[in-house]
Order: sequence, then structure tokens, then C-alpha cells
Amino acid sequence: MCWWRSVACMASGVMVGCTPLTGKGRGAQTAFSTDGRADPSPRPARSVQARGPADRKGLRTPPVQAPATPNSQDPEVLDRIIAQIETGRLELPLLPQTASQILSLCQSADCTMQELADLLQRDPTLAANVLRVANSAAHGAVEPIVSLQQAASRLGFSTLCEIATAIAVRGKIFTLRGREAELARMWRHSATAGTWAKEIARKRRRNVEGAFLCGLLHDVGRPVLMQLVHELAGPAANAHVEGEQRVYDHFHAEVGARLLVSWAMPAWMVAAIDSHHAPAQAGEHAEAAWIVALADDLAHWSEQPGAEADKALRAHPALEPLSLYEEDLDALLALRERVAAAAEAIS
Repeated sequence: MCWWRSVACMASGVMVGCTPLTGKGRGAQTAFSTDGRADPSPRPARSVQARGPADRKGLRTPPVQAPATPNSQDPEVLDRIIAQIETGRLELPLLPQTASQILSLCQSADCTMQELADLLQRDPTLAANVLRVANSAAHGAVEPIVSLQQAASRLGFSTLCEIATAIAVRGKIFTLRGREAELARMWRHSATAGTWAKEIARKRRRNVEGAFLCGLLHDVGRPVLMQLVHELAGPAANAHVEGEQRVYDHFHAEVGARLLVSWAMPAWMVAAIDSHHAPAQAGEHAEAAWIVALADDLAHWSEQPGAEADKALRAHPALEPLSLYEEDLDALLALRERVAAAAEAIS
């Protein structure tokens, strides 16, 4: 199937054939619970539908446009990528062992701060970056933090997990030679969305740590697809491949969800990433998807505020299912500077 036909099918709401996501793996049967803990609740297997960003007036900023460099192989490259997605043969990046262990450890209810500190010490570069972020103004370090144990003591287990996870994921996924500036903007948006998701979850008394990770990874399919385009197109991929942005828009949620399955992340996180542009389709995990959807748009608002964006937020479809009233939204919007500082610290 040609990529432009595939996009046309999706625009008309046709399901793209793909392998069902079952959320198999460690923690796959946990849910976004009302008390912040993981509740066992099986997620029915279903196909992931490729979908693009919701067209909410005033909330979406136009994609960054680089000078197009037409390549005679562009249609072939994108067709090959779409074929891999549709047949379930997409090669997904593996996390380094330390990063994978961090993700696993931070989801464990039995993990201690000492265990996390010991794990971080095995990767000197990661440990140094964690200390750098821990010493940033965003975390209110009055005196220098010189050890991971000290960082764990001052910041707490949850914050240390957030920092370590963010640094580990960025180092593996959000890097591509020749596209550094674009990926830096993409990462900043992801970090901002993760921080907003945490604040929304705190307001709703939900799983704050899980919400942060969902927000952080909501667009992770974009850099994965970008890396795949680069690999298939060769040196020409340093410039934008004609039509690639449309492929990213339509497939990033599906690819991101598949990536989380391959990393053995919980089923509710997979559903939130998969459905963050159509939260009502997330079934029993719709609340998590709505949190990510609102966090995504709050991040866009943070990056480009204005009367139009503010008006759109006050009519956001997530407010009703999340039981957020006008005063709740006002309280969230007042956190903009704090959210920006926290996102900057991990950017």
C-alpha cells in the first residue's frame, strides 16, 4: 500500500491492519488506579489504530518545517516503513541494560533508594547527569549535592526516578546526527508534557510517577520513526524526507505504544500512549489517556501561550472526564513557571 493511500484511509477512519497489542510482559496487567497504586485489571487485546493529532483550534503549533530536499526514493522509503508497521515487523530500539533496569526498578513497590543509587553508580555518565539535574535550581539545591545517596535523601525516591528515567530515555531515543535541533525541541515538549501530566495526576490524586512517564513518552514514536527514516534513506535523511511529517503524525502513537510493549511497560501506559489523541478509545484506561491528552496540550500552551490557546484549554474535552472544574484549571495554569523550570532541568 502506498503511504499516501494509507494516510487517506486513516483520515477516513479506516483501521490499519496491525498486530494486536496485548501488553505482555512485566507489569502488563496493572491499571491506573484511583489510589495511585497499581491494580490488577486485564486489558483486552485489540488492534492499535494509527491516528494523527487532534485538531483542536489554538492548541496545536505547526510542525517545524525544514527546507524540503526531494529524494527520488522518498515514496519507497516511507512505503517500506508503513509496511513494517502494518505487518508488525518494525524494528524497535532496545534500551541499554541500565536504563531498562531503572524503568523496572522505579515501577517496583519494593525498590529502595539505596538500590536505585547503587544501580545508577554502575553507569558513571548517567550518574553524573543525574547529579547535574539534582543540583539545578528547579530542585532547590541550596548546597551542592555530591553523591547519589545525598540526591536520593534530598529529592526523594520518586523525583530521583523521574530524573534517571528521563536522562536514560533521552540518551537512547532522542538522538540522531543531523537532526539535533529538531530532537531537542521534541524532547523539551516531551519533558514539559511529562511534568504537566504529573501535576494533573496530583490534582486528581492518581499515580503521579506513572503519569509523568506517560507524558514523557507520549510522542516517543516520533524519534523512533525518524531514526528508521534515517536508516532506510541513508545520508539524504539528514534533510527532511518529503512526506515524513505526515507519517510521523499518523503513526507515532501506534509506534510509541508498540515500543512500550517491547519494553514490558504496564498495559495502562501502553493504552495511554496509543490513545492520547483519542482517549475515549482507551476503554478502561481512558482516564490515563485523558491525562496525557491534556498534558500534551498544556505543553503546547506553555510553548506558545495566548488568548486563543487559553480559550481552547477552557473548552478542552478532557476537563469533563477528569472532573476538573474552572478553578482546577486555573490552579494548573498558575504552575506554568514551575513546570517550565522542571522541564528545563531535564532538557
